[in-house]
Amino acid sequence: MNVRAATPQDAAGIVALHKGTNPYKDWYRDPSQRLGRVPYEDLTPFERWMHGGSWMDLSLFRRHFHECQVRGFPVFVAEEEGRVVGECEVWVDEEPEPFGRYAEVEIVEAGSRPDVEHELVQRAARKVRKMGYPAVDISPQHSGGETAAKELGFEPLWDTRAFTAETAKVENPDIEFQTRFLAGGFRDLESLLALNHREPARLRYEVVTARWPSAEFAGVRDATKLVEMSVQARGLRFAVVAVRRDWLDPGAAELDLWMEAKDVKKEDRVRRAASIGTEVSRRLGAKRVTAYAPPAAADALNGVGFSGGDTPDPWLRWTF
Repeated sequence: MNVRAATPQDAAGIVALHKGTNPYKDWYRDPSQRLGRVPYEDLTPFERWMHGGSWMDLSLFRRHFHECQVRGFPVFVAEEEGRVVGECEVWVDEEPEPFGRYAEVEIVEAGSRPDVEHELVQRAARKVRKMGYPAVDISPQHSGGETAAKELGFEPLWDTRAFTAETAKVENPDIEFQTRFLAGGFRDLESLLALNHREPARLRYEVVTARWPSAEFAGVRDATKLVEMSVQARGLRFAVVAVRRDWLDPGAAELDLWMEAKDVKKEDRVRRAASIGTEVSRRLGAKRVTAYAPPAAADALNGVGFSGGDTPDPWLRWTF
């Protein structure tokens, strides 16, 4: 097995690898409902994207890979007998503590080959160490790589839980608040801590708002209803990014809260942020909302009408 830096010539092999792990097992016009089974060749780039993102279409992946190269994000492939059998992509960024300056294995795909997965993660770790990072992170439920993470001794750094509610039953805000649209996009958010940290905060923002180039190219924005606002209320400053993605469930919205790090463990502040965030989300016309936050926020979210938060979704770190 040869593990090396990927080149543009590997794009077709990488897409073939990901297509082989299509979570829907077949190809549909609407994969979330498994409706409209059709040959892969008859799908539009957006319909392919719905099956698993940029990796499901060659034109989208080429745009995705170009963006990774431009931003200096390492991409690796594992090759056997001239065939791509694994792929790994690393995201490098800096966020408020506890994340700091970090490098994360954002995707590792090796089919059912734990040996390939292990070699790719090891290769990524060596690369980011040479780049001056003291550790490498992984979010196994979203990136893959759970087996390698266990073998290599990754430790929990953050845990994101999913909380759900009927929007009509969420407590109304108990204070007045002011909002403004995020004129600067992610620049307005980068000093805040993302309570939803299942993936890098900047990547989450760019994909969910369809600003990530391959998502934009696929036409994701046309099927996305979005509200992104900065909120001020009695010394409380936070941001809301709420999205309704019609191809998944038109009646449901996802709510991301971005807060000052000092406020994340303050129940009253998280409670108000969740209440105001849901009020902002109602503008999307959703009947249900899912909010993401660490376990420490459970009492605050439960207090305004959310439930759930029982399933761990860890972000792990391996310090060299």
